[in-house]
Amino acid sequence: MLYGIPEDVYHWIGYCGVALYLGAYALLQTGVIRGHGYPYVILNFLAASFVLVGLTVAFNLSSAIIQIFWIIISIVGLTRMLLLDRMARLNEEESALVARIFPDFSRTTARKFFDHGIWLDAEPGIRITQENEPVTHLTYLAQGSADVFSSSEKIGTVVGGLVGEMNVMQKGPASATVRTAEPSRLFMISSEALSDLAKSDIEFRRALESGMHLDTRSKLVAANKALTQQKAAAE
Repeated sequence: MLYGIPEDVYHWIGYCGVALYLGAYALLQTGVIRGHGYPYVILNFLAASFVLVGLTVAFNLSSAIIQIFWIIISIVGLTRMLLLDRMARLNEEESALVARIFPDFSRTTARKFFDHGIWLDAEPGIRITQENEPVTHLTYLAQGSADVFSSSEKIGTVVGGLVGEMNVMQKGPASATVRTAEPSRLFMISSEALSDLAKSDIEFRRALESGMHLDTRSKLVAANKALTQQKAAAE
């Protein structure tokens, strides 16, 4: 306790620590932050530190021991996360995919994701999905374009983004056939690899599903916009 500082200040610092504990747990349970992310660990570190400061004027040995070990564990966790992120390097095209589709991926999670898939250069006519057949891979079209066919009739073109995201986790049937229309750059990861990663890491599953949902939504918005423009032009 520092000389000249009122005891009430220490009490309020302790109360702030309690609020941070509760706030961090509430944010975790509502899905706002991740359990293995920096915000959660930092909030717990600050919470334990504030409560420990508050204990200097209302000392309780058992509580102090808990806060000290909580601080130590938080520091160890932060150090581990920093080291893992430092070692998990992403190249330019991997970073671009994460930024566009999976912004919730940590660098470590993204590295794990890419290590289970493959980048490839595809010639025109390479089939990505086949209508009414199971979707076996999640595909990201990084460069180039792909034509979309339904009952052998071309119904659209994909220029960038995911292919197969709606059914890949359940290996459901593809709603259309998708083939590359020009030389393209693809990233592909199998449904089995995705399922294994999702089962072993709930945070990965949440970030994966969020990214696929947002990509599907953006496609629907673009399709509706194009349809509206076509109707307006016809009128």
